[in-house]
Amino acid sequence: MKKTLLMVVALVVVLSFLLAACGGKSDGPVVGNAENGKKLYTSATLGSASAAGCSSCHNFDEAAGKNDKAPYTQGTATRAETRVAGMSAEEYIKESILNPNAYVVENYKEGDMYQNWAKELNEQQIADLVAYLLTEK
Repeated sequence: MKKTLLMVVALVVVLSFLLAACGGKSDGPVVGNAENGKKLYTSATLGSASAAGCSSCHNFDEAAGKNDKAPYTQGTATRAETRVAGMSAEEYIKESILNPNAYVVENYKEGDMYQNWAKELNEQQIADLVAYLLTEK
């Protein structure tokens, strides 16, 4: 009886270590952090290639300058709700980061937005950026 109990405890310990070694990740969606997203969005450079950050092209609002390079940050979530029929604001914003040419906003042209965020940002960074932009109503 003691030998069996000892074996079970040893097995549980070994399995715990194995799970910890694998990172204990779930297959669920990554949850974004808006505060971290704002820090990323306003960084001078972003991504593994240190590309110019989002706010180098996206002015916050009219007071910060014209929107001739990219749409204003303020109001992103509101505009994203209706930008593409059948897409939620979250889906639209994420797709805009990962595949910027999937929908090109009027008065801008294909290729205006940096094209490599999908390769240079990790899942958490993308989720954080989306979470931040969803706060910009």
